[in-house]
Amino acid sequence: MVKQAEEHARASLERTGRVLPGAYMLVRRNPQTGAPLQHPTAIGTELDEPLKSRAAYEEWLSTVRQEALRLDAFAVALAGEAQAEIEEHGRVVSRRVFFVRVEDSDGVHHMHAVIEPDAYGGLKLGTLLLTPGAADDVLAPLLPGAA
Repeated sequence: MVKQAEEHARASLERTGRVLPGAYMLVRRNPQTGAPLQHPTAIGTELDEPLKSRAAYEEWLSTVRQEALRLDAFAVALAGEAQAEIEEHGRVVSRRVFFVRVEDSDGVHHMHAVIEPDAYGGLKLGTLLLTPGAADDVLAPLLPGAA
C-alpha cells in the first residue's frame, strides 16, 4: 500500500511536478461487487488535482471512510504533498515533502520523504522516513470501529 503510494507520487512528480492526493486501502471485499475476497487486496486512487480547501479535504475524508466501511478495509493510507518543518542535520527547516499517513490496527503512523531536485532538472523523492510525533489533521478515524 505504501509502495503503491510512492509509485503514484513518483509518476505524479514526473507528469505534473507535484504530488496529487491519494488514498490507498487493504480491503476484504471486492470493490466492484462487494463480495468477500479470498485474499486481502490493495487498492488505490489518486485525485486529479490538489484539494482546494479544508472543507474539500473533509469531504474527501468522508468518502474514504465510507469506502473503508463498504470494502471492509483493515488499513488505509493517505498520501500527498505538503510544506513541512523537518529536522535536517540538527536543525529544523521548511521543506516540500511527500507524506503518507497510515491507519491500521496498530494506530496511526506518519511518514515523509523530501521532494528534491534530481540530476536531470526534474524532481525526485528522497528516502521515506517515519515521522514520530507528527500532528494528525484527520479528526476522526478512517477505519470502521477504530477509536
